[in-house]
Amino acid sequence: MSDRGLTQLGLVSALNKQYLTKFHQKDVSRWLNTGSKTATGTIGFPKYETMLIIADFFNVDVGYLTGETSESTFDLTKACAYTGLAPTSVLAIRKWIKAPGGSPDDALHDYRAATLNGMLSSNQFSELAAKMLTVYEMSEIWRTNPERFSGLMGSLAASSDLPDDLTFQLIISAFYGMASETFSSLLRNAFPTPSETEFARSQHAEA
Repeated sequence: MSDRGLTQLGLVSALNKQYLTKFHQKDVSRWLNTGSKTATGTIGFPKYETMLIIADFFNVDVGYLTGETSESTFDLTKACAYTGLAPTSVLAIRKWIKAPGGSPDDALHDYRAATLNGMLSSNQFSELAAKMLTVYEMSEIWRTNPERFSGLMGSLAASSDLPDDLTFQLIISAFYGMASETFSSLLRNAFPTPSETEFARSQHAEA
């Protein structure tokens, strides 16, 4: 409700309009107080049919409403557990593959999925990930322990005859440069295009 900017009355109106139900504001109030103690006992969950309607409206699983999963769906929970990725990362990938604005264009959906599949299944992906890990570790040290970062940079620059600030920039650029070079190589490997000679040969063959 908070994410959608809905008040209790707003939710009632939306549910009744979409599902032709006859809920009242007091129903929403009771749902929101599930588990609370009253003079007559503990407020229980709504009927299962009602929870199905609420879950469908908010595009979540019933398990999210009952607290069985902290993510919006069990599929998301399983995906996060299997990959080790954060929910925000999994959702970002899913959102991009589904295309901007929720476009129903199946071809675009397939192309987007194929793009990521080609990159992640490349035999050079592990090499790129290792380079990215080095950059991440360097960034994380700087963020959490600036003194240690300075010490590491100092030790790397100790054998250089260049000024410290220039040496520092060269070292940082080298880390990012190695990752960029590997990424470029991965893209060429995963998504090959013809060389100038091959392209010219194909043009000649067509002629």
